[in-house]
Amino acid sequence: MEQDELEEKVTMAEELILGLVKRMEVIESELPEFLKSFLEQYKETLANISGQIEKSNKRYDDQKINQQIDQVKDLVGTMPKVITVKNEHHHHFGAWSKNLIIGIAACFLITASSVGTALYLNHRNNRLNSEAYNYWLVRAMYPVVSKTIEKKLRDDPNGFIEKAEKEMAKQNSIMAAKDNDDRAKKKRQSLK
Repeated sequence: MEQDELEEKVTMAEELILGLVKRMEVIESELPEFLKSFLEQYKETLANISGQIEKSNKRYDDQKINQQIDQVKDLVGTMPKVITVKNEHHHHFGAWSKNLIIGIAACFLITASSVGTALYLNHRNNRLNSEAYNYWLVRAMYPVVSKTIEKKLRDDPNGFIEKAEKEMAKQNSIMAAKDNDDRAKKKRQSLK
């Protein structure tokens, strides 16, 4: 059995070698023709390339380039391998610089808080001006109503202010409910 297997393997190896020999013969016969046709097709291009290489080689003087390389090697050779650095510089803030930094920080905080307060007061002033203008319009258009408001404020200011705040809250809730109702209607219409 082993003999048959060995013979079979030897036969397979022989067939593979014969196949490789045939392929090598084909390559050996066709390769010179391929190279010949390749050289004929690209003869001018190869000649042009070789001419350009020769020109570029003539442009650069080999001796000069080698001389410059030697100079760079000599320069690198003269440089020390290790450069020691003395670490003697220590920076400490002096008394004047600490005070200066603290003063600048304090000035910045004061400036920032002043600008913030000014912006808040400006916004609040604009709201008060708007409310004063609205009240002036009410006084001009409805003098009886404005006199009634002034009289009730003189008689019972806290009670009247509470009543006004309740009415404002009621009006705000009515407006919010109308707004929600309008949004719901728009959603229903867009879903249809």
